Amino acid sequence: MMKFKAVIAITVGLLLSACAAFNPIAEPQVAITHIKMAPANGFQQTLLVGLQLDNPNSFAVNLGRLRYQLSLQGQALAGGSLNESFSLPANGRTQIVVPVEVNLLSGLGVLRAIMASVQPDLDYQLSLTAAVENFGLGDITINKNGKVGLGAAAP
Repeated sequence: MMKFKAVIAITVGLLLSACAAFNPIAEPQVAITHIKMAPANGFQQTLLVGLQLDNPNSFAVNLGRLRYQLSLQGQALAGGSLNESFSLPANGRTQIVVPVEVNLLSGLGVLRAIMASVQPDLDYQLSLTAAVENFGLGDITINKNGKVGLGAAAP
């Protein structure tokens, strides 16, 4: 009976030390690299938003099912989703382009704010939720504020 208790105590100790040593993943970083307008379709305008995702982890992070909300110049613009899976390489960077559908009637406030801006770059707020497919971690949400120019992709 004493040997059984010792084995249980050692097993519990090993499990606790393994849990303490486990480091959850570091959150990937995101930034908007560019915003381009696709041809308008009636009262809908599609913006093609370039995202740069940086992985600070020493292992690849597999993402899928992105959901995002975008504001420009302090005005809520629109959101969207992307249901494609992709991998962020270990300590690496991935660039993707996501579509954001804007209803031109409801987006008039945003257009006014953009037209009134005398700065070459626009302030943005991005909220991105991604399903992390590694380790069964579920969804992570990344919020980012920054500046971006309209037009061609940055080099």
